[in-house]
Amino acid sequence: APAGCAMALLLTPLLALAALWLAPTVRARPLSDAGPHVYYGWGDPIRTRHLYTASRHGLASFFLRIHRDGRVDGSRSQSALSLLEIKAVARRLVAIKGVRSSRYLCMGDAGKLQGSVRFSAEDCTFEEQIRPDGYNVYLSPKYGLPVSLCSDRQRQQFHGKDFLPLSHFLPMISSTPLEAEDSGGPGEAFDSDLFSPPLETDSMDPFGFASKLSPIKSPSFQK
Repeated sequence: APAGCAMALLLTPLLALAALWLAPTVRARPLSDAGPHVYYGWGDPIRTRHLYTASRHGLASFFLRIHRDGRVDGSRSQSALSLLEIKAVARRLVAIKGVRSSRYLCMGDAGKLQGSVRFSAEDCTFEEQIRPDGYNVYLSPKYGLPVSLCSDRQRQQFHGKDFLPLSHFLPMISSTPLEAEDSGGPGEAFDSDLFSPPLETDSMDPFGFASKLSPIKSPSFQK
């Protein structure tokens, strides 16, 4: 009997080790860092929106538009080329892609915008900053400049200042059916210089959208 007890005591740890060895291996995986939209529980990491901006006195308003040939400008109203996918690529960083043009919004030297068929983490990634007034700013980590529909002349005028004209965007859901559009006719073109406001300006919210928004939320994440 003593010999049997000794054998049982010897086999017990061996059987336990065998059970652990045969058990399926479960490995812990790190949590996916899909961006602020997932991290803060604000919804899907990909949003389909139109990016609306306006001059500071409300003289003109535009929707950022990416053409098939890579040009980036603004349209007076929502259009097929202004419909964009905003996708989280890392925490607080997003990529912006034209749905119709299939081109990524990218930034070059001096803040020049262009649409590219290939994604570049350096040139086509933007930090999405949500301002207290409900508008968003998309800042290039590489160049330290925000996405803006202003002209080269305006960039020179506002160099070193805290903001650029036409750089505060309100992400908006499509409100009307989008008709087929290729590159936009002559009536769709705009000249941001034509609506350049004086340097001493007041509201960044010419149409009062921000007054209807919570100070800590952005319509970018509302359905």
